Order: sequence, then structure tokens, then C-alpha cells
Amino acid sequence: MVTQVKLDYINRLLDSCLSDDDTSLEVKAKFIGDEGLEAMMLCKRLESVENMDLTKNNLTHRSMPYLANCAYLQSLKRLYIGDNNIADKGAVALAKARFTSRLVQLDLRANNIGPVGGLAMVQGDFPRLQVFVVQDNNVLDETLISLAKSSSFVNLRKLNFYHTQITDEGIKALAKSKVLKKVKHINLARNIIRPDAAFALSRTKTLLNIETLLMFDTFIGDAGVKALLEAKGLSKLRTLRLT
Repeated sequence: MVTQVKLDYINRLLDSCLSDDDTSLEVKAKFIGDEGLEAMMLCKRLESVENMDLTKNNLTHRSMPYLANCAYLQSLKRLYIGDNNIADKGAVALAKARFTSRLVQLDLRANNIGPVGGLAMVQGDFPRLQVFVVQDNNVLDETLISLAKSSSFVNLRKLNFYHTQITDEGIKALAKSKVLKKVKHINLARNIIRPDAAFALSRTKTLLNIETLLMFDTFIGDAGVKALLEAKGLSKLRTLRLT
């Protein structure tokens, strides 16, 4: 139960963290916890918020239903909720949020999300999403494979799967994706990917708009590097980071 004391505290926090036009809410590293987020979601002042940063706030799955079902987040477009601990259960709740169809950017990095939560997210409704960050969550290949087939991500421009325990299997599905044709920037660094992954990307016939590809701390080797550099399908590639 949210107390009046907690509500008063959250309102004071909003006074200092809301932008002058009430469109951005910067609550990064305020450590409000689940109870604080629950109280915040009761504030009508959130109606104009388009950008909300909840990074590093000791949040868990317990507060995700309050965020997902908040009636006031009618303008939300960008949500940053990294460096918390929402885990699979929290990701499942967030995937069903009222605002998913309006989001253009979602950052879930470092949240202890596994394949169950990862699959829930990529099976959600995100038709306007342009930036999707899953970095530092062990979501595994099944998440990337499902994402590569999901028409909900047809408008994606930037995809970050840094350090997510994906392998060649996931990259091969990505390389064949027919729904991610608009993607320009991909981060696949620090994963267990080998030359076959690089070969698959070099032969892609759909990911033709890639401008930035990050694959450092992988195992693609010299043969993989050569394939990427000579790939005709990656003619728009401007940045290839391998070390």
C-alpha cells in the first residue's frame, strides 16, 4: 500500500526531475525501488511524459505491473529501464504494457533477463520501435531468432544484442530476416560467434542498410573479417569494429 508520505516524496522528486515542458522525466540512479515506482505510477503528472529514464533504481519484477498498467503514460515514447533487476517475470509483465505500441525506443540492458523474458518481449506489440537494447541479458539465440521473424519490429533501426549469449545459430537467423530491412546499426559484440556467423552476415540479402556493425570480442577470426569486408550486400557499411 502506498502511503501519503511516499506520495509526497515522489511528488517532490517529480518537481526536480521533470523537464520544464513535462515531456522528459530523468529519474536515473535515484534508487526509488519498487514502492517508489508504484507511487510514481499514481501521479497524473505523467500524462505528458514522452521520455522516461528509470535506469539504476533497484527495480524488480514486483513493480513492473504498476508500470505496465499505468493509465497516465499516454504519451510515452522512450523508456530507459536498464541496470535494474526486473528479470524474466518483469519482462513478461512489461511486454504486455499499455504503451508498447507507442514506444520508439526501449533500453532493457543489464536486468537479469533470460530467454523466457526475452521471448516475451520480442513477441510483444512494438510496431513503432526503432531502438531496441537488450545488452547484458542472457536472452540466448531463441530471442534473436524470434525477433528476426517478428513483424512487430519492422521499423527497427538500431539493435543491441551485446553480451547476450547468442551464437552462430542466432546470427544466421538474423542474416535471413525479412522484417529487419530498415536496421542500420547492430551491436553483436562479446558473444560466442564464430566464422560461420560472419559468413552468414556477409551473404545477407535483406540486411542491406547496415551502416554500423560491432563484433568485437567474438571468435570470427581472420576469415570472418575478410568475408565481412568483402561482402557485396554490406555496401553501406561505414563502421566495422572488431577489436
